[in-house]
Amino acid sequence: MFIGGYDAAMPDGLSPVDQRIREAMRLAMEMRSPRLTQAVLAERLGISQPAVAALLSGRRGQIPQSLVDLLEALDLELTVQPKERQ
Repeated sequence: MFIGGYDAAMPDGLSPVDQRIREAMRLAMEMRSPRLTQAVLAERLGISQPAVAALLSGRRGQIPQSLVDLLEALDLELTVQPKERQ
């Protein structure tokens, strides 16, 4: 499935939290005016555009620091709160 031009398919094995973080990052890119491209984000991070695509899709970036770097580049804040009880 594609969302805003990005492949929203997540690799098996990603946690729901990881998936939500990556989706929030893609949405943050889409909501920017003008829209933040992978190429611009790559330049800000000092990495290639294909590396950004891999980070956003979950094919790469299991190192928590890479997610923190992406959040910083997108001006996003990660909020930690207790899980809802079922």
